[in-house]
Amino acid sequence: MDAQLMNTLQQTHTAVWNEKDRTTRDALMQTIYADDISMYDKDFILTGTAAVSDFIDKLFVGDANFTFTVAKPMESTQNGARLYWDIRTGPQPNVLTGMDFFVLENGKVAHLFVFMDAQ
Repeated sequence: MDAQLMNTLQQTHTAVWNEKDRTTRDALMQTIYADDISMYDKDFILTGTAAVSDFIDKLFVGDANFTFTVAKPMESTQNGARLYWDIRTGPQPNVLTGMDFFVLENGKVAHLFVFMDAQ
């Protein structure tokens, strides 16, 4: 995966997960995620950009302090990439950490595996 694609993916993915406006977020998602993206969490699987955007909406409810930040620069191998991140929530600093693993097909994220670190 070339450096420009990795940079675009990292910046846009971060923007998607921080965007509170649904219309803006959905437009950003269309640039890097396949329409039928599958997002895998240990407890559930979401299919499609609308389902992922719905999930992000739920994260923002009641938490104006929600912030998704990059912890380490993205690394790639073949058609995959990983991104370590931090999420800050609540009025008191509460930090969640984890990693997203992306599988790209035809230049867009087809599969997104989300790993949350134990708290």
